[in-house]
Amino acid sequence: MPEATAFSIDLPASRRAGRLRAAARLLTLAAAVACGLAALLAPSTFRIGAALASVVAVVLAFLPGPAAAARRLAVDADGTIRAGADRADLPAVVRYFGRHLVCLETAGRLLAVWPDSMTRADWRRLMVACRWQRRLPADGRQTPSGLRTK
Repeated sequence: MPEATAFSIDLPASRRAGRLRAAARLLTLAAAVACGLAALLAPSTFRIGAALASVVAVVLAFLPGPAAAARRLAVDADGTIRAGADRADLPAVVRYFGRHLVCLETAGRLLAVWPDSMTRADWRRLMVACRWQRRLPADGRQTPSGLRTK
C-alpha cells in the first residue's frame, strides 16, 4: 500500500440501511392507511388533511433516492478522510460517528457509512480515523504534521 494512503476501500450498498429504509416505508404506508381509514369512518377537515398529507409522505417515501454520494473511502497516512465516486479525492468531515454509523460530509452532501459495508478491520480503522481526525485551521492552510498530530 502506498505511503500516502493508510487504507482505501470500495463502499458497497449496506443491507442494514436497505432494511431500515424498507421498514420506514412500511411504517409510512401503514400510517397512510390508518389516516385514510379514519377519514372514511368519521370524516372531518383535520382527518382528511392528515390523510392527504400521509399520501404525500408515502409518495415521497417510495421515490427513488439520490445516487450514492461516494463509492470509495480512503484514509490518508496523515489521518485525512477522503470520499469520492470514482476515486477517493474529496476531503470528508466527520459529522457523527458511533458504534453503528458514521456520518461524513463531502462537498455539501452527507454520506452514511454502515459497518456492514466493510470488513471489521477497516471499520475499526475508520473509527480511529474519526476519533483522531485532523481538523484544518479556519484559514484553510495545512497544519504541519508532527508526532502529536498523527
